[in-house]
Amino acid sequence: MNPADPGRPAATPGEDPGSARLATETVHSPDTRPGAPGTTAGRRPATRVGLQPPSLRQQLLTWLVIPLALLLVAGTLFSYWVALRSATITYDRALLDPALALAEHVDSENGNTVFDLPKVAQDVLRIDSYDRIYFSISRLDGELLAGQPEMPPPPPVVPIGHRMFYYGVVNAETVRIAALYVPQAEGAVVIQVAETMVKRDRLTREILIGETIPDLMVATMAMVLVWFGILRSLAPLERLRGEIAQRSARDLRPLDGSYAPAEVRPLVGTLNELLGDLRDAIDAQQRFTANAAHQLRTPLAGLQTQVELALRQPAPEPMLRSLHQLRGATVRAAHLANQLLALSRAEPGGHRPDALRATDLRTVAQDAASTWVPRALPKDLDLGFELEPAPTVGDTRLLRDLLDNLIENAIRYTPIGGTITVRTAVEGDESVISVEDDGPGIPADQRERVFQRFYRVPGAIGDGSGLGLAIVQEIANVHRARVEIEDGPGGIGTRVRVRFARKARG
Repeated sequence: MNPADPGRPAATPGEDPGSARLATETVHSPDTRPGAPGTTAGRRPATRVGLQPPSLRQQLLTWLVIPLALLLVAGTLFSYWVALRSATITYDRALLDPALALAEHVDSENGNTVFDLPKVAQDVLRIDSYDRIYFSISRLDGELLAGQPEMPPPPPVVPIGHRMFYYGVVNAETVRIAALYVPQAEGAVVIQVAETMVKRDRLTREILIGETIPDLMVATMAMVLVWFGILRSLAPLERLRGEIAQRSARDLRPLDGSYAPAEVRPLVGTLNELLGDLRDAIDAQQRFTANAAHQLRTPLAGLQTQVELALRQPAPEPMLRSLHQLRGATVRAAHLANQLLALSRAEPGGHRPDALRATDLRTVAQDAASTWVPRALPKDLDLGFELEPAPTVGDTRLLRDLLDNLIENAIRYTPIGGTITVRTAVEGDESVISVEDDGPGIPADQRERVFQRFYRVPGAIGDGSGLGLAIVQEIANVHRARVEIEDGPGGIGTRVRVRFARKARG
């Protein structure tokens, strides 16, 4: 029993003290630690976001909605102008009628121009429900013959057709004036009839409202239809984007382009060709790595055997030292070859999907105990297992490789007399396996980088290869699990957790 832990149960006689305990969280050697606590290792590094080009949806809206809005505005203004011009012509004709009626009462007598309309009839001409009516009869030189003196003087030039319409001001009010030129023996007489703009302004508002509201409704409905049309048209692209976004960097299956528009299918085909080429290249690299590692194992095992036999023979001290160094180098090379084989099994294409079956992490840890407890004895490490049922769906062989690498890292970097604990448990909807130690720990700023292949924390002790946590991450990716690294209990050492779904994801 670990003397520093009075609460730990004592080992049974004949049992190694290190086999009495279990740890739930993984500890990683300085060269194999994953990301910061609570973070998922292996995340893609954040990219700098600069000025992004507009999306296809924005471009379509820009090129469809804005011209449509401009056309609708232009159509509204044109309709308003046509309607207002028609109304103006109609009102002008109505305004000309009193001038024609007044012209019938203008005559010449004895060389003088006379106006013989009674005042009562003049008052009748000026009756209107909305506007004030003014009239005047004058010569071209401005001499007033009849009517209101406040009327503005008429234009001196006689227009073609002897009639014209224009705007003027009477009593500080804008008026519309109809001028009728009547030729007389003594010279032309100008009859002006003016009315204020009440009816015309009212008609202008009615026309504006009548033209604008329907056009606004049409514009709104058109923009809504354009918006939904764009969304519906871009839905296949969004589906394709979602399919790509949900994939991991190792999922190189061909994309399904059957639902894509005809314009996008060539792009999908090109992407599938690229994915196929990339998949073939990765497969070739994996086969090379696996074959090379496999071919190295046999000669390295033979070399190690020969070195062991040579060490048992009498030999001079310098030769024994050389043989010991040769044995150490051979063991490290054999270990690297085994790790390369484990890495090739964990990579895409190195395992079969049908190998994922219902299993229990506790069973995997129990099987590992008999292998690793004896290896912890030379360093007097207290290796304990605290196991609870932790069901999941996985490849038992890969899960064993994952746990072996975590325990090996902990043994490699935990100082003599240290403590290592392996645990399995269920937390919510997840089954968790963890390894913790009281070794030197992994700095927080290195916890993302330790998942890189052959990366070792600067200043790390030991002769690790830097592949342990890379293998752990690859196996976690296969099972869609999450790897977390944090400080050990009391801020000492390292704890590594691997969280699996209790049921298969996806």
